Amino acid sequence: MATTAHTAADGGQKAPFPPFQKDTFASQLVSLLVAFVALYLIVSRIALPRVGKTIDDRQAAIEGDLAAAQKLKDESDSALKAYESELASARSRAQAIGAETRE
Repeated sequence: MATTAHTAADGGQKAPFPPFQKDTFASQLVSLLVAFVALYLIVSRIALPRVGKTIDDRQAAIEGDLAAAQKLKDESDSALKAYESELASARSRAQAIGAETRE
């Protein structure tokens, strides 16, 4: 059995890499321009408005949550002040009752 193994490279010229071929370079630039314009239009007309709407919705939700949190904080502060005034009133009544009892 005879085996044939080639270890040397062929001396023939190969075709150049397709993007570097001079005869198809202009058509490749045109197709690149068409693809870029199509991608730009898709992104600017469809994707960016959706992303912008999502960002605006999130901002509105955050502002609404902050307003609700501020309202609840104000309510809790007023409840705490009412509690403290009632506590001070109860302490003064307790001291008056204690003083009356001692007399």
